[in-house]
Amino acid sequence: MSTTTTLEEQLALAGIKYGKRHDLSYRAGFVMQVLGMGILAVLYPLDSPFYTIGIMLFEAGVLLAAVYLLVWMTWLKKVILGAIVAGIALQVAGFYAPEQYAGSIIIAGIGLVCAGAAGLAGKEAYCFQYCEGRMLMWLYPIVILANLVWNVNLAVNAIAFSALFILNLFLTGKKLKQPILASCVSNMCGLPPEKKA
Repeated sequence: MSTTTTLEEQLALAGIKYGKRHDLSYRAGFVMQVLGMGILAVLYPLDSPFYTIGIMLFEAGVLLAAVYLLVWMTWLKKVILGAIVAGIALQVAGFYAPEQYAGSIIIAGIGLVCAGAAGLAGKEAYCFQYCEGRMLMWLYPIVILANLVWNVNLAVNAIAFSALFILNLFLTGKKLKQPILASCVSNMCGLPPEKKA
């Protein structure tokens, strides 16, 4: 007799309410991320001011996925979600900052959101062994640091945004093909804590 429990059984034992609706919302966040990154990858090289729509859609997708993120280590979700919310707040504050600092503050805010996105990609990498997640986990910080420190040019950013879009597209495709409420293939984070009676 197998001792392997399904994700639903693990969730029930832990007293966590997380069903198909939650998993579908988490995946919808990934779809929004890839659409936003696609808009950014296309419109940024054209120097269109509408590329910011791609950034906003990407960030909305990251926020949605983070809200419905399922991890057994709750502090991890708090760090990821906290980075995203702080990043969005910092971007809003950037609009009210003195002009000479506004750009750096907004990029730093985008960086915090990307740190959250890297956390989501890392969860997919470690839980389901998706190599795209592992690559995104490192590429997000590299792109943001390059923009903060070296103020890279349009061509370099266009290539970076295209790479992020392709990796997001493949990761989202794998996530959508996965069965609903799939259990992790690795038990890296252990099982959920059992609910106390």
